[in-house]
Amino acid sequence: MRLDRFLAHSGFGTRSEVKRLIKKGLVKVNGKQAKSPDLKIDEDKDVVQVGEEIVELQKRVYIMMNKPQGYVCSNDDPLSPTIFSLIPENLKYRNLHTVGRLDKDAEGLLIITNNGEYTHKVISPKKHIEKEYIVKLEKELNREKIKVFEDGVVLDDGYKTLPAKYTILDDFTVSLTIYEGKYHQIKRMFESIGNKVVYLKRVRIGRLKLDENLNPGEYKVLDELDAFSVFE
Repeated sequence: MRLDRFLAHSGFGTRSEVKRLIKKGLVKVNGKQAKSPDLKIDEDKDVVQVGEEIVELQKRVYIMMNKPQGYVCSNDDPLSPTIFSLIPENLKYRNLHTVGRLDKDAEGLLIITNNGEYTHKVISPKKHIEKEYIVKLEKELNREKIKVFEDGVVLDDGYKTLPAKYTILDDFTVSLTIYEGKYHQIKRMFESIGNKVVYLKRVRIGRLKLDENLNPGEYKVLDELDAFSVFE
């Protein structure tokens, strides 16, 4: 890996910022002053220092974001802003992807990582990871019709969902917990009982809850203990 990329990935700034650190003579590799940002290093063997600090690359990254409405979860979209535009460059270079998706008009808990195995386990229906949402509806909830969610409901394409749990918060608001993530699943579930979702917010995945101190568009880096709490 190039030295400037290694330092950017380790949180020392953008590529241009770490190049300035190298130019100022503040970076050493194996005890010798680094002279070039494109110096190739072995991140497992070489010792990199910035000043007196030894740099250790965190290979796996886990980010919690409070996704705002109006943003898409793809890495690139010509028509809409993506959630990756909210992440600084030193993290963007980590080959990040979202763990599942939230619709453009949805908001709330979104996990972003570069650990593909972790993502597969979180989104796999076989793992039965709970995903909790706050759902607001256009029309007053029919309390009899929603009972079909308990056994699974047949969507417009004939797919029957896994059984879901729900708590009625008021006549127009439901806390809904599902165990899978089909395309527009929650919207289609409510459409199947004659209602329409007007607001959708994910608040929990497994035991990992959205940090309510995060405003829409804000994020924080998780340690592995928090990230893997989704499986507990």
